Amino acid sequence: MAKKEGKTRLFENDVTITGKHATHLKFLVNDAKLYNDYIDVYMNAAVFGYMYSKKDDRDNESTDRARIYADAFSNHRTECVFLFRLITLLDDESITTEERLDRAFRYDANPEKEEELQKCIEKFNAYVRGGIEYMYNLFTTGCTSRDDYIRATFEATRNYKDSIDGVSYEEKIKRLLNRN
Repeated sequence: MAKKEGKTRLFENDVTITGKHATHLKFLVNDAKLYNDYIDVYMNAAVFGYMYSKKDDRDNESTDRARIYADAFSNHRTECVFLFRLITLLDDESITTEERLDRAFRYDANPEKEEELQKCIEKFNAYVRGGIEYMYNLFTTGCTSRDDYIRATFEATRNYKDSIDGVSYEEKIKRLLNRN
């Protein structure tokens, strides 16, 4: 995150993903070809990480690295800032609404809150790393072909839609059994 006029500007610098998360990110883009670019994985991983409560620490056990360049962020800055603000706003229900609003919308404009902002950025990136791990496992378990990846993507999308719609697997099974 870049500093400009005493405040931190979100998503204006390169971001380096390290270790297993870099390996998984590269796999999702280069091998499975589920995403076109690293930035696409980054944004989706933030959502997956938050939605499924998956956070992960930075992995430094392997030397693998994947870099998302500032120009990729500049092309998707609006979406990235939106995701950061939304996840930061929704993340911690134990604090007041006012504090949540401050974290999501005001810390990046207040140089006195730089340390707190960096903690919010790190938490967001922990969700990204957790999301990368979740997506890698979701889209690779039992997948050996392009058709398998597409099937896994379809299943993940349907499960996500069902969870939003409030449809549980138990309800689906009960409905299925009642039809027989």
